[in-house]
Amino acid sequence: MQKNQLMQSLWLLLLIIALLIVSAILPSFSVGSLSFKRINMLADIQTEPVAPLLSDTIPEIDTVASKLPAEVVPEVVIEHVNPCPPGITCLEDFSPHKKVLRTFFQALRSANQKPIRIAFFGDSFIEGDILSASFRDTLQGIYGGRGVGYVPITSEAPQFRTTIQHEFSNWETYSLVGKQDPNVPLGISGYAFVPLPENKVEYKPSKKQNPRKFDHVRLFYRTKKNSDLIYTVNDTIILHSSLVSSDSLQQLVITENNLKSVKFQFDNPDSLVVYGASFESTHGVFVDNFAMRGNSGISLYGIEPAFLQQFNERQQYQLILLQYGLNIVTETDSMDYSWYKTKMIKVINRLKEVFPETSMVLIGISDRAGNIDGKIQTIPAIITMRNTQREIARKTQIAFWDLYEAMGGKNSIIDYVSATPPLAAKDYTHLTFKGGKKIATKLASAILFEQTRYDKKAPVQ
Repeated sequence: MQKNQLMQSLWLLLLIIALLIVSAILPSFSVGSLSFKRINMLADIQTEPVAPLLSDTIPEIDTVASKLPAEVVPEVVIEHVNPCPPGITCLEDFSPHKKVLRTFFQALRSANQKPIRIAFFGDSFIEGDILSASFRDTLQGIYGGRGVGYVPITSEAPQFRTTIQHEFSNWETYSLVGKQDPNVPLGISGYAFVPLPENKVEYKPSKKQNPRKFDHVRLFYRTKKNSDLIYTVNDTIILHSSLVSSDSLQQLVITENNLKSVKFQFDNPDSLVVYGASFESTHGVFVDNFAMRGNSGISLYGIEPAFLQQFNERQQYQLILLQYGLNIVTETDSMDYSWYKTKMIKVINRLKEVFPETSMVLIGISDRAGNIDGKIQTIPAIITMRNTQREIARKTQIAFWDLYEAMGGKNSIIDYVSATPPLAAKDYTHLTFKGGKKIATKLASAILFEQTRYDKKAPVQ
């Protein structure tokens, strides 16, 4: 007869429980290169206290600075020309004459006559149009415009994005954080796509209640040899086009009222590189989402300046938004970001050279939580990164927007996760679409408030 294992199982269960209790009591410690963290078994279900307003506490930078050597704490400079109204986290303008957004605000005056373009660079925090969609909707509601702007040929999460339907097959993808080839120059999004046999890519307007229709499509490509394009409009009209061979960026323009779908297929694609398509109308505001999972922002330096200029000749961006930092900060970070500051200053100065007439805003890091000594709370290095980014903006004389403060400061991401419905995912890092809408509203409010201050000072031209 088989021996009864019930008693052994019971003792094993009691041993596991005892080990978990001990791990929850012991403080974090290190042995050589190994680090052991205190474990709180109830961390995911405990109710966290609401973080007090920053104005009601000792400034957080003082708390962090006391734990760090003085030489690694970035200089913090906060400049507001006028007090912000309640509910708005104002932009901090570090340009010499406090007019860093002048180009953008002046361009908005003619939004009813021509396209006004915004390039929104970021990491997975804005992937899937999760923040930029609502930001785009807000500005298009005020200044007009229809369409989602630039969309790449392939995507890591095409089904996640709800602002456009996107299907593709048989493409080779190159990127700043992935595969690269000197013969395949990367585009403004940091991606490039080479068609393989039987390739296709198809776009359709969103199925949402208020679909983001478009009647103007521009396809961006470069080919040094003859290549043919077959494109299908509204699933019925099949058209052929010979692509222009050139060493520089080219575009194919399709104009069709109330487009229901457009599908591209490329024949004889020798030397052909395709970058993406822009979906738009003839005037209004357009926000191009240039999200790249895993990008810290530093890799933007790897895009050829001459090729960036060619994109800008086609797009003529009036505003660039930069959202980065989450891919640098970790729970066990040393919190010395002097190296990151040096590299990002080079990136932004390069962008200023390529886009000399373009307004620019650096968006500070969002709140992010982790298991710190057995408790889910804001990662301490978040505040240091935020201050480093503010210093980057000051050094490069662009604008800075404090997303961490706009969210509510310390542990605000915990409130986002516990909200009903949730405003953030349980990774305590990424937003839900409702959370993206909330942040987008705050960002748009900050920019529009800055516009009212600018308009009071600047004469109408």
